[in-house]
Amino acid sequence: MTGQDVGALLRSLREDKGESLRQTASNVGVAPSQLSRMERNQRSLGSTAERLADYYSVPVARLIPAGLPPDIVAILQQNPEEIDSLRSKYHK
Repeated sequence: MTGQDVGALLRSLREDKGESLRQTASNVGVAPSQLSRMERNQRSLGSTAERLADYYSVPVARLIPAGLPPDIVAILQQNPEEIDSLRSKYHK
């Protein structure tokens, strides 16, 4: 998945919920401008990826930013629980 795909996916998920950018931003706990920049691929999701994944009821692996090899993305999409394991192991 490319960064462009992530932004388009976020916008599509929001529109499928029938929500405005402001509504979703408020519900997720981010500024509307921040969410807008994420949807336009001008800002990475960072720690917001997990909140967005929970809000949209999608595996966080679907929102992984570009730059990871496709095989790694596929592995994480098939095993989303490994993201938390990796985070706890390497994020200090």
